[in-house]
Amino acid sequence: MPLIIPKDLIVEEVLERENIFTMRDSCASKQDIRPLSIAIVNLMPKKEETELQLLRMLSNTALQINIDLVRMESYNPSNSDIKRLKAFYKTYEDIKNNKYDAMIITGAPIETIAYEKIKYWEELKTIFEFAKENVYSTMFICWSAQAALYHYYNIEHKVSKEKIFGVFEFDKLKENKIIKGFDDTFLVPTSRHTYVDVEDFEDFPDLEVIAARPDTGVSLVTTKDDRFIFNFGHWEYDKYTLHDEYIRDISQGKKINPPQNYYEDNDPKKEIKIRWKSAGNLFFSNWLNYCVYQETPFAIETIEGKSVSKFGGSSLKDAGQFAKVKKIIFSKEDRDVIVVSAPGRRFSKDTKITDELISLSDKNLKIDELDKIIKSLEEELSVQIVYRDTQLKKIKNRFLSIAEDLKLEEFWKDELQFVFEEIENSVDKEFIVSRGEYLNAKLLSKYLNYDFVDAKDIIIFDSEGKVDIEKSRKAIKKHIGENKKVVVPGFYGSDNNGDIVTFTRGGSDYTGSLIAYALDSKVYENWTDVNGIMTSDPNQDPNAKTIDKLNFKELKEIIDKGAQVYQGDAIKPVEEKNITIKILNTNNPKNHGTIIKD
Repeated sequence: MPLIIPKDLIVEEVLERENIFTMRDSCASKQDIRPLSIAIVNLMPKKEETELQLLRMLSNTALQINIDLVRMESYNPSNSDIKRLKAFYKTYEDIKNNKYDAMIITGAPIETIAYEKIKYWEELKTIFEFAKENVYSTMFICWSAQAALYHYYNIEHKVSKEKIFGVFEFDKLKENKIIKGFDDTFLVPTSRHTYVDVEDFEDFPDLEVIAARPDTGVSLVTTKDDRFIFNFGHWEYDKYTLHDEYIRDISQGKKINPPQNYYEDNDPKKEIKIRWKSAGNLFFSNWLNYCVYQETPFAIETIEGKSVSKFGGSSLKDAGQFAKVKKIIFSKEDRDVIVVSAPGRRFSKDTKITDELISLSDKNLKIDELDKIIKSLEEELSVQIVYRDTQLKKIKNRFLSIAEDLKLEEFWKDELQFVFEEIENSVDKEFIVSRGEYLNAKLLSKYLNYDFVDAKDIIIFDSEGKVDIEKSRKAIKKHIGENKKVVVPGFYGSDNNGDIVTFTRGGSDYTGSLIAYALDSKVYENWTDVNGIMTSDPNQDPNAKTIDKLNFKELKEIIDKGAQVYQGDAIKPVEEKNITIKILNTNNPKNHGTIIKD
């Protein structure tokens, strides 16, 4: 109850900050006392259990309260005694001419059913409209809170992946007289499959979210004048209510986790801890005292309706409907808060604008994603083209420098320029990698005035990627033969389709060995930048010496130890015909080098 204190004894700001509720003596002297009139619209299947729970909460006050129990006339629940309902419950027809200080509309286990498919939805909408006009403050509990938000504000609920089940802790998001005296955090029993996101209230300045969590959605919402209280929890629940629900769901074969933060150590076999009753009693007491008793007029028949008018999409589907809505709004002076939906269907095959916008949003998102991908690819393409052109120019200048120094510029322009156009436009790695040997062989053949024989015409690979020795031998004989002066690029050949195939690095050794083998050469000279095969790496050991002679077995042993002196596969062709291999130094041609022969 409020304290009656002299005016200006304590400044208003301090009273408000300290949560001290007061009434001026001038008001108290004029105040009459009368019982509050409260209607309970009981939608729960177990009517008697819900009655006891709510009446217990309402009795924890010094106020006198008259209760009317209300049922749905359009639906008879199977779990309730019809005779008892008719004896103790009223219908809308019985109360439609009444005024109430307060009304409670309970939840119902039908939250996953579309509102329009609920058997008593039309009757419940009538009661919602009745509450707006004839009740000073209405509390909607759990499902009815969601249904009322949908009806008054067109706010949709969402279905949770798992049942929101247990006793959840909430923080006060803002101060409000309905949670006056609450701790900063408080507990709320909750049992539902649906939720409403806090973001859905951003466009409704009349609504204040008092408590919410990301995993449960909102828990407590009020209108700014506290005429509507949307309570998503169940402070009225008894000790065993959640337990009984859990056992019922398990017995029906439903997959469900035990209610959270309810049993000791969250173990259904252990004791149940009641930790919500103090907050629940204070919540109902605050509602009756601050939102009802202290606000509702003494002459209950003078209660003014809460004007919130919602027009659905079908009511605003075209200009003609807009004109009708305007006429309706202006027909009463108190229609100040208007809530509207997007245009609905104009005919059976028409589409709701919201559905169109959802589809449009999806397309915009996809377009944005693709646009970002395209822009990213375009940027990457530009970068790669710059890198490619820079590298291509570097390689081209290298060969052009050789050609210019050899006075072969004209030959370069006439015969070799197009090779770089092929490289630029090709995605064949084997072809591109082979062009180093190709261009060098072209330049050398021109410089020597020798014929050029392309390796792809004489080194043939089989379908397994191995050199076909016999086919290659015949091709070498055909294109080179005896007493012919030619230059051949190493490192590559071709498959049966004529596509370029490269050896592993060092494959030019193999090319030379195959040609020596095919032509029955006496000697195969392999020129490099060292004086033959050395006893150690001359770049690291200044005392390294040339090995004068080796047999093929010794050469293999050196190669097997990791010395990169000769390509291993290139030994077999020359070894088969005991062709002498000479490893010689291009920069020191007078040095005898290393001779390899059995």
